[in-house]
Amino acid sequence: MDVIRRIPAGAASEVHDAGRGQEAALPRQRSRLDAERRLHHGGAHLAADRPDHGRRLAHHARPALGRGCDSTQVRLTLLEILEATGGGEAGGTQVGNTFSTFHTDSREVKQGGLFFALRGAEMDGHRFTEDAIARGAAALVVEQKAELASGVVQIVVPSTWEALYALAGHVLRRVRPLVVAVTGSNGKTSTKEMVWAILAKRFNVLRTMGNLNTETGVPLTMLGLEPEHTALVLEMGMQHAGDIARLAALARPSVGIITNIGSVHMEFFKSQEDLARAKGELLATLPQDGLAVLNADDRFFPLLADMTAARVVSFGFGGGVFRAEGYRTRTGGGSQFSVRGVDVRLMLDGRHQVRNALAALAAGEFAGVPIAEGAEALEHVAVEHRMEVLPTKAGFSIIDDAYNASPESMLAAFEALAESPRRGRLLAVLGEMGELGALAEESHRQVGRRAAEVFDAVCVLDGDSGRILAQSARAELVPDRPAAVAWVRRNAREGDRVLVKASHGIRLDDVVRQLTAP
Repeated sequence: MDVIRRIPAGAASEVHDAGRGQEAALPRQRSRLDAERRLHHGGAHLAADRPDHGRRLAHHARPALGRGCDSTQVRLTLLEILEATGGGEAGGTQVGNTFSTFHTDSREVKQGGLFFALRGAEMDGHRFTEDAIARGAAALVVEQKAELASGVVQIVVPSTWEALYALAGHVLRRVRPLVVAVTGSNGKTSTKEMVWAILAKRFNVLRTMGNLNTETGVPLTMLGLEPEHTALVLEMGMQHAGDIARLAALARPSVGIITNIGSVHMEFFKSQEDLARAKGELLATLPQDGLAVLNADDRFFPLLADMTAARVVSFGFGGGVFRAEGYRTRTGGGSQFSVRGVDVRLMLDGRHQVRNALAALAAGEFAGVPIAEGAEALEHVAVEHRMEVLPTKAGFSIIDDAYNASPESMLAAFEALAESPRRGRLLAVLGEMGELGALAEESHRQVGRRAAEVFDAVCVLDGDSGRILAQSARAELVPDRPAAVAWVRRNAREGDRVLVKASHGIRLDDVVRQLTAP
C-alpha cells in the first residue's frame, strides 16, 4: 500500500446511471439552426446521449489564477439554453435576455433568474412557477406550457431534471476546469474545504458551498462556474446505489477522493461492501490519466482500488504514499504531523482530520501544488460545525459538531477530545444517529460505552435509539432541545468543554445557538 500504482484499465467498473428514475445521460447537442427554428416555432425534443469524452485539465491548459481574481459570471443566452437542453421556447417577451442565476427552489429565485420546475417524489416544482415569477424569475424550464399572466419565457422540455443536468454539463464544457470530486461516509465537507484551500494557492477555485452535495446541489454548483475558474471542487453525497454514478457522469472529475467507508446509509444497503461499491462509483468514472485518492487505513481500500483505471494514491497513519508521522495534539488546540518531510499544522482536532488533510495534499500535488504550499494553506482551514470551538458568556466552551453524526464520526470526535490537553471537564450533549438500519442498536451501544469513558457528564435527547445511547453512556435522558440547553447551563462550569453532536435531523444546532447567544 506504500506505492503509487496503476490499476489495469480492464478493472474499471461500468457506470450505470440511476437516481430517482432520472437518466444521467446528457442531451445531444443540436445544430444552431435547429435551435433557432425551435426558438421561433416552439416545440420540444430531447435526445439522450453521452457528451464527448475529450477533456483537458485546466492546470495544463491555462495559467493558474489566485483566489482574489475579479470574475465575470458565465452568462447564457436563451439560444444557448435551448441548444443545451433541447427545449422549445414558448411565449414570453424576454427572448434577448441572458441568464447567470439558476434555481430549483422558488424561494431563492433572484431577479432575472432561470427557474427549473423539478418533479420530485413529494414536491412538484410546477406548483411554484407563479411564486418564482413573483420573486423575479425571467424564465422557467417546465415540462408543459402553463397559462401565465406574465410574459415570462417558458422553456418546454420532456424532463426538467435532464435539462438541469444538460445545462450544467454545457457550462462545465465551456469553462473546462480541473474537477476534483470528494465522497465518503465521513469527512467530505472538511476534505472539500481543505482541497479548496490548497488549490487556491495556484487556481481560481469554485467549490460546493455548505453541504450542497445532492442531486440538485451538484449541478447548481456547476452552473455557478465563471470564465476565470480553473478548478472546481465538488462534494458528492448519496443514499442509494447509483447516486454517485449519476453525479460523477455529470461532473467528469479528473481526481476522485473517497475519505472512508463507514456505517451511515446502511439502512439502504445489505452490506458495507455494497455501500463501498456505491461510493466507488466515483472511481469508475475517472480517466486513466486521473487520480484516485484512497484511505490506506480503510479495510475496503483493496476493493476500491480495483474499481478504477486511474492512478491510485493512498493516505493514512498505518501506510500510504501520504503517510502521517509524528502526530500530536497542540496545546492551544488543533494538531500537528509531518508527511514526506513537511510539517503540517491544523486548526482542527483529531486523527480523522489528519487523514482528510493527507487526502487533500495528495489532490493538491497532482494539480501542481507542492506539499509545502499545501501545508501553508491547511494551517488556516476551519470548518463550520465541525469540532468548532465557540465561547459562551458563562465561561465554558461549546465544541460544535452538530451538523451530522455517524458511529465513526462520533467516535472520532470522542478520541479527538480524549487526546487533547485537559483543561476543565468534558461534557457532551448527544442525540441519535440515523440511517443505520440493522446496525442501529449495536452502534448506539458502542458509542454510548465510549462516551461513558471519555466524558464527565452526558445528556442524550430522547428517542428510540436515544434511550439505548443514554443507557450505555450512563447519561441523563432529556425530552427535547430546551431541556438539553437547561442541562448544560446547570452542569457546565467555567473552563469546561461541551461537545454537541447528533444526526442533522435532531437539530442540535439550535442548542448551540442558544448556548452561544451574546
